[in-house]
Amino acid sequence: MADTLNLLDQALNLGHQEMKYLIAGEVEEAFQVSEKRDLYTSQALQTKESVSLEAIMGKLEKLKSLQGQLTSEAKKLHATLKEDLGQVKKDGARCRGYLGVAKGTPLVKNRYIHKVG
Repeated sequence: MADTLNLLDQALNLGHQEMKYLIAGEVEEAFQVSEKRDLYTSQALQTKESVSLEAIMGKLEKLKSLQGQLTSEAKKLHATLKEDLGQVKKDGARCRGYLGVAKGTPLVKNRYIHKVG
């Protein structure tokens, strides 16, 4: 019984670590922790021990609530990254526009006139 509940407790602790990583914007670390959390949860559900159903349900409810929080935080991070990417695209277009102005416009745009000869 202690093993199943211990695995679920470890999964909860890893979920809280994952939340800290997501808030900090450290996606790689959050992904690695989420893989471990998934492994612990799967192992806990596959054990064949006789465990109090109320205890397991309480832990699973906490995990469900935590998963909702993780999902909302990940959506916020995604929206922030999408906004940043849009800003970078706008800045790139602006810089390309300035590049054209900085190079100047040629006096003659006729492609049939050669400067040499």
